[in-house]
Amino acid sequence: MFKVIKYFLIIVLLLLLTVIGAFVATIESEPLFVADSAEQVNQAESVKKLMKQLSESVKNRANRQSITITQDQMNSLVGFAQRAHKPLTGKIEIKPDVSTVLVSYHLPENPLGKYFNLDVAILPGPGILVEHVKVGPFSIPGDFAVSTLVALANWYTQSDIAKQFVEQVESVAMGPQQVTLTIRPLEQFLKDLEQVKDSVKGVGDEELRLRTAYYLERLTMLDVAKKTTPQSLAKYIGPLFKLAKARSTANTAAAENEAAIMALAIFAGNYRFANFVGDVQPEEGRLALPAAGPMLRYRNDLNLHFIFSAAIKLLSEQGLSIAIGEFKELMDRSKDGSGYSFVDLAADIAGVEFARVATDPDSAVKVQNILAGKTSENLFFPSIKGLPEGMRKAEFTARFKEVDSPEYVQMVERIHARINKLPIYQ
Repeated sequence: MFKVIKYFLIIVLLLLLTVIGAFVATIESEPLFVADSAEQVNQAESVKKLMKQLSESVKNRANRQSITITQDQMNSLVGFAQRAHKPLTGKIEIKPDVSTVLVSYHLPENPLGKYFNLDVAILPGPGILVEHVKVGPFSIPGDFAVSTLVALANWYTQSDIAKQFVEQVESVAMGPQQVTLTIRPLEQFLKDLEQVKDSVKGVGDEELRLRTAYYLERLTMLDVAKKTTPQSLAKYIGPLFKLAKARSTANTAAAENEAAIMALAIFAGNYRFANFVGDVQPEEGRLALPAAGPMLRYRNDLNLHFIFSAAIKLLSEQGLSIAIGEFKELMDRSKDGSGYSFVDLAADIAGVEFARVATDPDSAVKVQNILAGKTSENLFFPSIKGLPEGMRKAEFTARFKEVDSPEYVQMVERIHARINKLPIYQ
């Protein structure tokens, strides 16, 4: 029996060493390419057309349809991903005979190398045809790579959803700098995907769910929530953080603040944030909502920017929250958009910082002490006076060139300086 265990451990060790060795062998000293995320997202307004196509494809789920994606649209989304997560860079090149996806990931400091590089070549034709997947210096046949990924995804979800996803693509056509996907009817796939999503959702954080449900119910009971004219978000935050302070100990203040912010996002932002927490609605079949949407600086849109960014910060990395806000403003530079707004961006950044400081154990109690029972926006939201907004692409380019330019960075730093002067950050 001892010999069997010994041989088993040796085999496991050899497999582990093989996997580690293979990974080490893929690490390289140089990236595949150098990409400028500021240049990539400069075409962000083109993504609006793609989003409209995707929305229409979901609405017309019973029909076969085609979706055309341009190289600019794809690289804008890649640039967005890079701005959300700095170590990641990517580039997509579309030609009539092949499309290439290049990805480089800058690894943390280590003695083995700096970059993990990935090169995927996709061919036109029926279905999804992958010519090769190169991981570092190693090339893997495309069919084998796709079938392996599909098998792993199906195993993880205990379903055949990945196989269904691949089969949804009837054909891929490529032209100069654009690709057209012919998609089979999505109706059954979307139903199956919903079932898979529910099955892999997991138990989640039950304490967060219970706390969020408590604060959401208390929000519905506030007098301000019953007013039919829009009220300042501060009139909700003051009573909410007074409750959080009363329920907190020195060790639970951050958790109470997190639940309070999630409840506020569900109540004053969008009820769909509840999907990330669980069943929190006070009454079954009825959504908890204020009689009129809250405002910040007398604007409902700033309330939404602020509370959405705060919630996304709690659910993700800080970089993603700010990148989403920035990318949305870049898309708005189109003719049918509202124009680039540093006012909206200020609300996005303020929401991220609000969530960060409120859920940091070192500052959570201080935030409660400042906000509890108070109804002033000046405690947590910056002045928007003098910040440019409503800029179409031509005006934005003339004044700020592109994101990351000295002029752009200076304006963002000006916003951060205003936020840093707010009482909750002192």
